[in-house]
Amino acid sequence: MSWIRVLLELNKSLFLNGLLLLMAFLLGLQMGQSRLQRRWDAEKQTLQIAQAKQEQHAADVAQVQNQISKEISDDYRKKSSMLSSRAVVSGRVLNRTEISSSDLSAVSSNAAGVASTGSHFVLTPEGVSAIVSCEQLSSDSAQTTLMLLEIQRWYRRQVVLDR
Repeated sequence: MSWIRVLLELNKSLFLNGLLLLMAFLLGLQMGQSRLQRRWDAEKQTLQIAQAKQEQHAADVAQVQNQISKEISDDYRKKSSMLSSRAVVSGRVLNRTEISSSDLSAVSSNAAGVASTGSHFVLTPEGVSAIVSCEQLSSDSAQTTLMLLEIQRWYRRQVVLDR
């Protein structure tokens, strides 16, 4: 203890200055630590908020996807049941419940005879019973092709003359 007493007697002001410097260092260390802790807590809170927003967004997307899937599934079931019951779907399917598979025979009946005209005859567009043969159709199509080629040549000549 004598060395402490000697030190105190030598320079009391030097000891007080050292003690003041030590106290300032400890105070600065405490303030820095609390500031660092506040920043750390703020960053943790920011990350938690961002994570919560991301989780909420994922939950919202999943809910929307489930809702869309449910709507599509319900629509499919509805239309499927309508088709299976032969109900009208958008005005395209005719409800013919009076015809059932029990009304149809298991084996189709043979035709009474063969049609009088051959398969190479075609009815005219006017609905008249005039019959045109395949040879006539072939001749008409050849003439039409020649006419089209002549019109193309005429058009090319007109374009050349206009230049």
